[in-house]
Amino acid sequence: MKIRKIDRRGEKLEARIEDEEDLWTLRVVLRPGDFITLKTFRDVSIKGSETKQRKPIVVKMRIKNVEFQPFTGKLRVYGIIVEGPEEYGLRGKHHAALVSLGQTVILERSGGWEKEVIKRFEESGPRGRAIIVAVDYDEYGIALIAHHGYKVLIEKDMSLPGKDDPRREEILNSYIDKIAKSIIDLTKREKTKLVIIVGPGPLKENVQKKIKELSSDIKTSLDSVSMGGRAGIEEALRRPKVYEMLKEFSIVEAESWLNEFLSKLAKDRNRVAYTLGDVMEAAKYGAIDRLIVVDDLIYSIDDEEREKVDRTLLEAERKRAEILIVPKDSPVGERVWRLGGILAILRFPLHLSTKTNSDQS
Repeated sequence: MKIRKIDRRGEKLEARIEDEEDLWTLRVVLRPGDFITLKTFRDVSIKGSETKQRKPIVVKMRIKNVEFQPFTGKLRVYGIIVEGPEEYGLRGKHHAALVSLGQTVILERSGGWEKEVIKRFEESGPRGRAIIVAVDYDEYGIALIAHHGYKVLIEKDMSLPGKDDPRREEILNSYIDKIAKSIIDLTKREKTKLVIIVGPGPLKENVQKKIKELSSDIKTSLDSVSMGGRAGIEEALRRPKVYEMLKEFSIVEAESWLNEFLSKLAKDRNRVAYTLGDVMEAAKYGAIDRLIVVDDLIYSIDDEEREKVDRTLLEAERKRAEILIVPKDSPVGERVWRLGGILAILRFPLHLSTKTNSDQS
């Protein structure tokens, strides 16, 4: 995300949205009461006409809610128009606007944006969670995907000779080898170990086998689609199974952290923190190594609670803690919720003044 300050007090930022991850960053950071100025579309009444026309307009909105739309490359912002074209009488009207890739918006927060938030905007960019590969005998495509969208990295045709050509098997194997090596290189570059391989026939199993031969620590999963290439990737992303695989991958990691947390809690409770009060205090000391938080806590309707969670996460990020956000409706999310919705594994022992009773575990 490209950021430019446009006022001396630091309340206004001009932001250009360049990647799906930028949209996700806005989803996490923007709060009710912030302002956004952007170009949008609205059905408006035209003087001298009984019908409404859809017009492009520039409005400033006071944000009420922000909703991410997975796999669309769009963020929907709900709010109240505070500035807009006078001829349409829009001030005070409710409006829903879409923020899309390539769009430039102006963001405002009363009192100014915290340095940590600005840094988060500036550092926003693709952070892949998995690689997806769609392959058939005509073409293949490789994309980087996360829970919020995807980006095609490689898209190539496969020029195979006819089935009667004795060279076909050799050339096909060279393609499989090339695809597998490209996948392994991308998992290293994007720091992910999950690969989802899709396609219409047995070729996907051959690619999976080659990946396992070359790199046994990469987790692979298979699914069937009707074609390879970009079209196959897009078809796979419309299937709930792929989204669930991504969701499950994050949850598996969170389960591992939770199990470690519970083990440390049983042995030395000063090496962990749970409930918002404890975790806030641990964040202030820079003691947090890893942190799990339930999504419902981040988006709490209680303004004070939401702000406390936000400050805690920002402080933990600033001190380079690893953070996982888990859905409340997942098994690990339910367990974390029973422990207060947020918990942390600490870098060093800490005697916390608000330590809760062990019966919460």
